[in-house]
Amino acid sequence: MPSKRSQDMLDMIQAHKKMASGIGNGWLMKVDAPAGAVARLHVRGTTGAAVAGLDMPAVMVTPDRLEIPDAAILHMHGGAYVSGGLLQCRTLISPICAAAGVRALTFSYRLAPQFPYPAQLEDALRAYRYLTNAGISPRKIAFVGESAGGNLALALALRLRDAGEEMPAAIALLSPWVDLAQTGESYTALSGVDATLDKDDLLKSAVAFAGGEERLRDADVSPVYAHFAGFPPALIHCGTREILLSDSEMLARALLRDGVEAQLVRWEGMCHVFQAFGFEESRAANSQIGQFLKKHLEA
Repeated sequence: MPSKRSQDMLDMIQAHKKMASGIGNGWLMKVDAPAGAVARLHVRGTTGAAVAGLDMPAVMVTPDRLEIPDAAILHMHGGAYVSGGLLQCRTLISPICAAAGVRALTFSYRLAPQFPYPAQLEDALRAYRYLTNAGISPRKIAFVGESAGGNLALALALRLRDAGEEMPAAIALLSPWVDLAQTGESYTALSGVDATLDKDDLLKSAVAFAGGEERLRDADVSPVYAHFAGFPPALIHCGTREILLSDSEMLARALLRDGVEAQLVRWEGMCHVFQAFGFEESRAANSQIGQFLKKHLEA
């Protein structure tokens, strides 16, 4: 169960859900800053540097205690593919980066509806190539993504596998958005208790990203319908009070079905991407994710 302080904060968010939903998919996540300004932000345990040569805003985040200098995390942000940027990226990935002792490349990909699928995947592939062209082995790269970023992390891994390329060392997913058709029961069962997400708004974003409702069950936009043979170890975190709970559960079953080493951790009473909210559970989750990444990048 959440701590009392966390529960009080969750209750406050729930009481102002309309604004919280705006934070998740609306105007507040469209507010951003240049890469240089984001890089200079003081985020405990890390420093940042703007990345040139990627044709999109990007920041390299380095932990104060760099423990695996030949490795890197590739971070993909959430926002239902219609919002999000470097401010969000830096805030979310920095504690994970510090916990893992590994630097992280985070970037701001093109957004729907102006740029529907596959623009985001093309941008993610460019970011990945930036790391490998810098001499980092794929086996020393881990993918991290929250919400839509979890979708993108899986899509990128599927693209690499299908092209016969070497896979990353590990994938960590925070409340991944992987069933854009909303077939899971949590979309209905938990809609009244989800503190941040609205399923109707989410469906509109899904259609804008996919380019039409008829594509929402295609594996290239809803990776839960893909096959995952050959995938690296995966860690999935989700809250038990978010409408995307079924996405995580369905994904975990699909990974295990295909022989992937996968672990699903359900955080009791937590909301969507609670790791970003500063709860004590957020810190515990970020530490666990960091240790998972460290274990697989040290190998």
